[in-house]
Amino acid sequence: MHDQADQPASPPTDNPHTWQARYWNSAATAPWVSLQTRLDELLAPLTRVALDRAAPGPGEQVLDVGCGCGDTTLALAHRVSASGRVEGVDISAQMLARARERVAAGDFPQVGLTLADASSHAFEPAVFDLIFSRVGVMFFGDPVAAFANLRRALRPSGRLVFVCCRTAAENGYITAAVRAALPLLPAGAVPVPGPDQPGMFSFADPARVRRILEGAGFSEVELTAHDEPMRLAGPGGAADAADFSIQFGPLTRVLDEVAPALRSEILAAITETYRQLEGPEGVVLPGAFWIVAARP
Repeated sequence: MHDQADQPASPPTDNPHTWQARYWNSAATAPWVSLQTRLDELLAPLTRVALDRAAPGPGEQVLDVGCGCGDTTLALAHRVSASGRVEGVDISAQMLARARERVAAGDFPQVGLTLADASSHAFEPAVFDLIFSRVGVMFFGDPVAAFANLRRALRPSGRLVFVCCRTAAENGYITAAVRAALPLLPAGAVPVPGPDQPGMFSFADPARVRRILEGAGFSEVELTAHDEPMRLAGPGGAADAADFSIQFGPLTRVLDEVAPALRSEILAAITETYRQLEGPEGVVLPGAFWIVAARP
């Protein structure tokens, strides 16, 4: 689902389920829908690696957590074939609407889509062979309870496989734009979430991931480091990459509140940063992930 650092840096004080639902159904969701094709292309290599690790097979029943606009759901559907079933679940009505359009445009009778908070939704117990997620599980307000809820939906012989980000420092494709903008912004303009707060890098610590999953009742927890170059734009595309990257993550909220002149200055600084980082293949920056697998 949610594939980049587009998450409140510091959650409000109300119920975590409430603010997650409010955020992912706000105007911040719009770029995920309007730029869906480009985001799918950006994440395609990572998706293939994660799906190969999950190894969904014909006839299997799969739950896709944080399915967003449906890219991973459709990829899973191809692998389980018409004899299987894939249920995509997401908290964002806008993104799920796009997923419904894509399912309707193809021939996918094996796909179902549910608008719900996967952390608390009452899934049918012990029905799924695989629970899968592409960078969509780091936003749970109470991750132990959320994964315990998901575990109950797995068959005893089933498996959990998901992708999450490693540290911010290792993920230049997300953080390079923020670093370029910071000198032009007031101190504290881009708050940094605490290590236990929901956010893109909240599962960077492998020990924390193990504690969460084992606390939720999972066993045989394995974390495999995977580095994936992330292509933000092709050759000569520094300005395009800058425009693309500011539509996601903490800078989105910051730039909505600054004067137009400062916004232009920040965009120019990010463009120059990307121009300096550009290589023969274009603006290709590091992406660093964990591929996590576990058994119920």
